Amino acid sequence: MSVAAATRQAVRDRPALYDALRAGVVNYTAAAETLAVDGDREAIATALRRFAAELADDDEGSDGRSITVRLHSDIAPHDCPEALLAVDGGGIGRSGAGSETTGTGVDTDGRTALRVTGDVDARLLAAALDRLRIAEVSVAATGLAAETMVVVVPRREGPTALQLIESVADRV
Repeated sequence: MSVAAATRQAVRDRPALYDALRAGVVNYTAAAETLAVDGDREAIATALRRFAAELADDDEGSDGRSITVRLHSDIAPHDCPEALLAVDGGGIGRSGAGSETTGTGVDTDGRTALRVTGDVDARLLAAALDRLRIAEVSVAATGLAAETMVVVVPRREGPTALQLIESVADRV
């Protein structure tokens, strides 16, 4: 395997370094010293510079995502199929939408579900969860399927979570 290929693989094994390369905030020589890649430090640093340039080129064509975010504060534990989010037969849905249950799913007291539709994928979900973590917004549940993402947060944090998800969608 070439130094460039080994460097790319080492970066893909370290998501924080990958994100830093995409953002253009890496000291390439210092990063080269931290990677377990056989080769000259300068060759590894050069491979990092080239990889970062390719990642930046990929991001230049992005105009953001087309998403719609809706807050659902009237949520309750639900059985499928009426649930906004369901795992292993239990989940959450809008209160009064049908087969409500007790004792299954997520504790919905004082929580809001954000339903995101449109250009939604795992990359957006991961970026949104990272941003919510940094903002210290606790996430009680989340899911992703069929161009829909659901994130459950404390009710008072709903508007903040909505703004954070929309801002992340413009960047990933």
